[in-house]
Amino acid sequence: MSNLTFDEGNERVNVRCAGIIRHENHLLVVREDDDDFVCLPGGRVQRGESSLDAIHREMDEELNAQIETPQLRYMLENFFWRYGKRFHEFAFYYEVAKPLHVPFQPGVCITGEDDGKVLSFEWVHTAPDALAEINLHPFSMRTRVAELPQGFVHECVVDPDY
Repeated sequence: MSNLTFDEGNERVNVRCAGIIRHENHLLVVREDDDDFVCLPGGRVQRGESSLDAIHREMDEELNAQIETPQLRYMLENFFWRYGKRFHEFAFYYEVAKPLHVPFQPGVCITGEDDGKVLSFEWVHTAPDALAEINLHPFSMRTRVAELPQGFVHECVVDPDY
């Protein structure tokens, strides 16, 4: 299958899902080896795949984790610039329980690989100043991960430099 990503000139439409994995006032984030930012674990939804199926597949691929009952908390339409492209991203953020085999420790707790890139996972504190220090993308998640809504929230978020 192919990803739900469509490019036209310097514009990209992207459909993504990610897991919000919290434990003891910390959040699991991932950094690709060549990025200067971190994001929540996950990836692109593929053609013919639901976001729910995608979060299960992505957690298996990235964390070798079979997750149970992920809860959709946010569907964000994000508008931002990255890699010289103007993004319009549809992102599904699921609350996911901490996988038992992912250690809760300082620094990089687990590594993996995705499309030839090294992935480093680490726990960061959910305090706003801590999230700002680690450069969490998209920026809109910095204020949304510490306290999750009880239900589902849909929002449109436009980065200031879009």
